[in-house]
Amino acid sequence: MKKITFTEPKENNNSDNILLDNIFDNPYLMPSEYKGDYTKNGGLTKFQPRKWTEKEIDWVFMLKEKGFNTKQIAECIDRDVTQVSIKIKRMSKKNGATYNVNHREDKYYTNELFLIEIKPKSVLDLFSGYPSFYEDKVDELYTNDENEKLNSYYSEKAEKLVHKLYYENCKFDLIDLDPFGSAYDCFDLAIKMSKKGLIITLGELGHKRFKRLDFVRRYYGIESIEDFTTDNLIKHIIKIGERNKKILTPVYVKEWRNISRVYFKIENLKIQIKELKKTT
Repeated sequence: MKKITFTEPKENNNSDNILLDNIFDNPYLMPSEYKGDYTKNGGLTKFQPRKWTEKEIDWVFMLKEKGFNTKQIAECIDRDVTQVSIKIKRMSKKNGATYNVNHREDKYYTNELFLIEIKPKSVLDLFSGYPSFYEDKVDELYTNDENEKLNSYYSEKAEKLVHKLYYENCKFDLIDLDPFGSAYDCFDLAIKMSKKGLIITLGELGHKRFKRLDFVRRYYGIESIEDFTTDNLIKHIIKIGERNKKILTPVYVKEWRNISRVYFKIENLKIQIKELKKTT
């Protein structure tokens, strides 16, 4: 496959230098609205204390899963390294296990099962982080991460990349959309380019915790918290597939804390219709 060239990532073997030349150019900088309120400094620390929020903790462990070290995470969330280190250790001791370890293990195990199910040769890992789960597991792997210093195959905003790849008539056996948040803007073109399978992590379910419907009302037509379910999101995605003349069949549906991950097997709708005619 022809590679679409953007800014080439620099080779960097020092994990401490994966980030940051300029923190304002850092695509993993945590949104300011995720920060908690500042509290009075009792004189025990050099920095002004700040309350931890659930969104901030989720952001920390999202970065940790992507391979960021404590120093890099501290820069991304605008905290002292010591604060971050202590918080990670405390959360890691929760329930005697690593934070979200069950989620990660279940996710990777299901990834393996799905690879066996559809046997892909080519994979587009659109929000890959570093390293990609699919390293050394498929013949052709195309990774993408907006942070160009992670040395991924592409370094581009996911929405922009899928448009360019579709324009180049690229096809992949499997496309994995595993964002922090929603990848809705990539769904349509990802379905168009996927030949065998599509995996979507539904990060928009995190809005349900705060009883926010603005996003899902606009994109999914969901008007109530009761209707804000994984099943209804899946039904909507299946309809996007039908508009693209493709049948999306959920093979695995995994639900964890404020997030779901759906493994769709993809078949061409035209082929199904022809086969139906032959049998009748």
